[in-house]
Amino acid sequence: MKRFGIRTLVVAAGVAAVVSTVVALRQDTSEPPASPPESGGGTATSDVQRDQRGVEEYWTDRRMEEAEPAPMPTEE
Repeated sequence: MKRFGIRTLVVAAGVAAVVSTVVALRQDTSEPPASPPESGGGTATSDVQRDQRGVEEYWTDRRMEEAEPAPMPTEE
């Protein structure tokens, strides 16, 4: 079995670095994927600690009267 010298290993590492850089630079990431990722259909939850006083100060009688329901998704 033939042993490789340090020079051969350095050259091989350099070639590998150049090739990987060229491949990384040639990848076009400007376009979005062909289709959106599939949703698991689950529900996301998170714990939110509300400042009750701040909520009450924000939702004045006038704001409550002028408030409109948020749009809900519809099935197509």
